[in-house]
Amino acid sequence: MSYSRGMTEVQVSRGILWVGAETYPLRNIARTSMKELVPDRRKAKMHFAKTLVRDLFLMLIAFGIMQASTLFGTLILLLALGLIARGVIALQRTLAAPTLHVLELTTSGTPQTALTSDDKKQMDQVFHQIMEAMDNPEVQFRYEMQTFNINGDSIYQVGDHNVGKVTT
Repeated sequence: MSYSRGMTEVQVSRGILWVGAETYPLRNIARTSMKELVPDRRKAKMHFAKTLVRDLFLMLIAFGIMQASTLFGTLILLLALGLIARGVIALQRTLAAPTLHVLELTTSGTPQTALTSDDKKQMDQVFHQIMEAMDNPEVQFRYEMQTFNINGDSIYQVGDHNVGKVTT
């Protein structure tokens, strides 16, 4: 899963919630919820440790092969160093990733992510104002906020103990 930062305009006017170019009539929103996407730093560290052991073993093999063939041993050594560098970059990316706060809206279909940001305070404020606007059609507000666009599988689980996945 990867993400990119961007600016999104969020506003409510005349009973319609606008999130960027998408609209949600407030009367059609059945449910709103806030969720957190926390990077699995522990899993990333464990994966890095496992691959580091493999890559260091590959380096030892490369040093052994260098005695017979310098060129082939050097190629394997460069491969191992490249794998280690790739692992360090992936680990650093996960460790530096922020916890994201997601506003999900449910209309007549499955829940969909309407807004994702790392600013918990602002997301809570937007969430509460949307709830207020659902109760009072006169409420209007507008924000320009930094958000995240998440790229990757969207997984929806229906029912308890479901082991299947549907990706979109």
